[in-house]
Amino acid sequence: MIKIDLITGFLGAGKTTFLIDYAKYMVRCGENVAVVVNDHGAINVDRLLLEEALSESCHLEMVIGGDSDCRRRRLKTKLIAMGIQGYSRVILEPSGVFDVDEFFDMLFEDPLDRWYEIGNVLAVVEAKLSRTLSVSGRYFLASQVGKAGRVILSKSEGVSDEERASLVEYINESLKLFKCTTVLSEQRIYNWKLGEISKEDYDMILKSGYRSGEMIKLPVDEEAAFDSLFYFHVKLKDINIGKPKVVAVKERLEETIRALFKDSDCGNIMRIKGFIKINPDSDLSGWFEVNATGTEVLIRPIPVGQELFIVIGEDLDKERIGSYWGSYKNEV
Repeated sequence: MIKIDLITGFLGAGKTTFLIDYAKYMVRCGENVAVVVNDHGAINVDRLLLEEALSESCHLEMVIGGDSDCRRRRLKTKLIAMGIQGYSRVILEPSGVFDVDEFFDMLFEDPLDRWYEIGNVLAVVEAKLSRTLSVSGRYFLASQVGKAGRVILSKSEGVSDEERASLVEYINESLKLFKCTTVLSEQRIYNWKLGEISKEDYDMILKSGYRSGEMIKLPVDEEAAFDSLFYFHVKLKDINIGKPKVVAVKERLEETIRALFKDSDCGNIMRIKGFIKINPDSDLSGWFEVNATGTEVLIRPIPVGQELFIVIGEDLDKERIGSYWGSYKNEV
């Protein structure tokens, strides 16, 4: 039997970064690893990051877009192919708005039930998670945490014991809201810091397992509940030309991203991710990668990018959000 692990987490929790650490450790342990990633929306902007980090050590597959039935068929087809190819471990990372029951239902179908056994279900949760999630957002959070064998607490630097206790209380209120049989305890939480996971910690995480987490089932359609807007060939407004180009672009980009999250007329923005050229007039220029939530804006240089931003959230106003860019295109 092939062991399959699910790494889930709400929008912007950091599950892709954790997945890279997790997969690399399995490879070091001698596992033949395949990774399947399904992003929310029609384009996967994490692909470059994953290919850069894992392409030489793991087989990587992407399942892009589609409604829930289409996505499930595509995922099942990928898993059948991997079962035939003889991988010893498969890691599945779905989008941030994913009902974990879909994972269990799929694994009980023929022929997957004859080839796979569930290893671990891990839920990555941002330590500064917004306490203003919609009902749909809290449903997905409850589904992910309620069935997880362990919660991986991310971005916890500077978070006090009181803030952590408040987060656990909020999660348990969300679980109770949907009558989930699971209660999150401190013993099920691992405080994850990038680059600081010891061998003992990895071994502990690999024994996390999963929970049944029975709860009320809501007929929530991920594609309908959350919008995905795409902006191509984005240029910034009013870059300060008195500063070095790289510095000016980064400062203006961070300022724009933070302003978008604060502007309620844009809608309820939950995540922004994408790339922008440092020098849009030169093919030899570098890139910045952006990965942002309402509590954290990460901007880092990256050698290769694509001229795309994706904005994910609820009740989004495409034109209002677009007004923050100097210019953009609706299509590639």
